[in-house]
Amino acid sequence: MTKELVWVTRTDPFNRLTAKRLAGAGYEPLSAPALRVVAMPARPLTAVPDALVFTSLNGVRMHRFFPALADLPVFAVGDHSARFARARGYSRVTSAAGNITDLCRAIRLGLSAPADILHVGAVSPAGDMAALLGSSYRVRRLPVYDIEESDPRDLEWIAGRLEAIGHIIVHSPRAGLHVARWLDAAMPDWTGVAHCISPAAAEPFRALPGISARISNRPDERSLLSALVENRRPRTSIAAAVRGFDRSGGARQVRMADAGHA
Repeated sequence: MTKELVWVTRTDPFNRLTAKRLAGAGYEPLSAPALRVVAMPARPLTAVPDALVFTSLNGVRMHRFFPALADLPVFAVGDHSARFARARGYSRVTSAAGNITDLCRAIRLGLSAPADILHVGAVSPAGDMAALLGSSYRVRRLPVYDIEESDPRDLEWIAGRLEAIGHIIVHSPRAGLHVARWLDAAMPDWTGVAHCISPAAAEPFRALPGISARISNRPDERSLLSALVENRRPRTSIAAAVRGFDRSGGARQVRMADAGHA
């Protein structure tokens, strides 16, 4: 039986993990990142904060681990980021298991104010953590990486297989915007399914009415991938197919031409 083709747009190196999971579920993944991560010059720490906050896996990966900070409270936006932080050597890690709003809620519950927070992440992060937390928490930002759109020439081989690709996996709003623009130029009548990690990631596809979007019920890869498998397989075989990457599962489906704010 021919395997369904899935375009994995996630940044390297984590796209390899996504591709491995998809292959294990019986798909043929095509890894072509929509974005690339660019490391920023390391800035020395001038003061030890009361807590570290990571809003992405790449933030953990690109930030140099200092053993002197190993026992600081660490707050991570999701379970994967939290596991990665623990693997790096941090011993007091809390996962918000959600988005930046959930992260700020976890910080308020786990860190008494006033407090100094070092937010490690991208040059242009999603959301304003300082505004969400309020003045009781002093937030300093430490950009350790930037995100750039992939050169369209790097996606030319994907263009040659678009007619056979039925699914696209989208892990961020920025990736969704770049992929939607690229599709509009390469094949505006593509009629596959974009599996998006959040409503913001799905929003750019509204301009392409032939596309259906499945929005993950939770902003994590387990929900994102399990929804794809659930859409394909009988209920009796879902558990076996998604074992290893699903906890919550599920997604909601919208046809972008009929959607309001997806």
